[in-house]
Amino acid sequence: MDKMEEFRSMFATRLGVKRVDENKTLKELGLDSLDVAEMCLELEDRFGVSIDISEFASLKTVADLYALVAVKLAQ
Repeated sequence: MDKMEEFRSMFATRLGVKRVDENKTLKELGLDSLDVAEMCLELEDRFGVSIDISEFASLKTVADLYALVAVKLAQ
């Protein structure tokens, strides 16, 4: 499993679902700013990437989140 797939799996597990609809907004999934901050810390620990919490402010959908993570993992 590559890192992006591992992240997708981790995210789905956090939400308690098998698969996450990428078109849903983070708010629709019940994620608040604390959830996003916790996820940011977990990503940094697990994948060794650096994500500034301010980068999450512009995220609206799951697809936006996946795109940000993919960029970070590719660096």
